Amino acid sequence: MFSPTAETNPKGSFYLTSYYIVLWQLGYAVTDSTQISITAMPPIGAEPVVPGDISIKTVLMRSPHVTLSAIGSASGIVGVEEFSGFLGRAGAVASFCVDAGDCRISFHMASDVALIGPASLLFSGAGANFRVGRIVSILAEVDSLLPLGSQVGSANGVMGGAGVRLSGRAWGVDIGLFKAGKRGSDVSDLFPFLAATYRYVP
Repeated sequence: MFSPTAETNPKGSFYLTSYYIVLWQLGYAVTDSTQISITAMPPIGAEPVVPGDISIKTVLMRSPHVTLSAIGSASGIVGVEEFSGFLGRAGAVASFCVDAGDCRISFHMASDVALIGPASLLFSGAGANFRVGRIVSILAEVDSLLPLGSQVGSANGVMGGAGVRLSGRAWGVDIGLFKAGKRGSDVSDLFPFLAATYRYVP
């Protein structure tokens, strides 16, 4: 859901994903092992503020049971007087298939570092996908945020959730619930996750 997998789409295919309706991601597979994605929110308000992200994911190793990928990204925001610009991120992700045939049960682990010098942050996530029917899968995920410097020592937390994925060859819908918490504070209320994807494969 929030955490990526190591898989890429077939060469020449593209996908369009909507998160919470207002956040959009467009991806294109340059090769069978490398894809590029751009994520942005439409300008809102009289003085538009546009958060965005561009990422490149490339597969380093692919086998029937294990796929390893590297991800390089730039994330930022445009339209804010105090700060407009982009920050680099770098990460890696591994996906595991329990059954090499149709990968009915799979797991993934990902780590991503926001490169802000002494204020850098480490994002990590682990998830599981269990396909229970032709178009239905059960999802579970745990994500964490850890500071890598004392300047952002208060930027920490963990969240976990579960959901359902309905999917076909060209479409997918994820619906889930997450709960987030932070060290030294009460656990917050549940919040929903919603994403819909259309994929074109030539």
